[in-house]
Amino acid sequence: MAPRNKSFLIALLVAALAVSLHLQPSAAIRIPALIPCIPGLPKIPFIPCYDVEPSPLPPPLKTPSECRTPLMKLMPCAGYLTNASVSKPPSACCQGFDSIVNSGDGEGICLCHVGNGDIGQLLPAPLNIARIFRLTPDCDNDIRLEEFAECNMNDVPPMTPSSPGKVAPPPAS
Repeated sequence: MAPRNKSFLIALLVAALAVSLHLQPSAAIRIPALIPCIPGLPKIPFIPCYDVEPSPLPPPLKTPSECRTPLMKLMPCAGYLTNASVSKPPSACCQGFDSIVNSGDGEGICLCHVGNGDIGQLLPAPLNIARIFRLTPDCDNDIRLEEFAECNMNDVPPMTPSSPGKVAPPPAS
């Protein structure tokens, strides 16, 4: 190397050293964390990762103690659900259906009683099961699939509240 190139290289290194001494730690170059750190495993040197906070669980839905009251909102649908000559559900039916589906009170779980035919207890005539499946598109409402998945995973409240039985006396000691 020529002496001129050496002096330029030395000057460049001195300037870089002077600049690096005055940089704040926050201004230093950092490699962005690209992958999540796996809990329980050691961190891999020279491969930055970011800590993932587990997302908080949503609060459990409050479910009604019985389903008769929420399902009474579907009584304007009785003619549609039992009579094949009724071509379209009335608007009151769709409003009741919408209020159950979008209640936020957990009333949607009561639709399990519609799916399994228990709602027939409230209807004046035999239920036309095909009409249940037409209710969602005819009312322009989208039921989330989670609502029906809950029928198999959660305890569905009974149609009517259970009557309190006689309390057994405490055992004699």
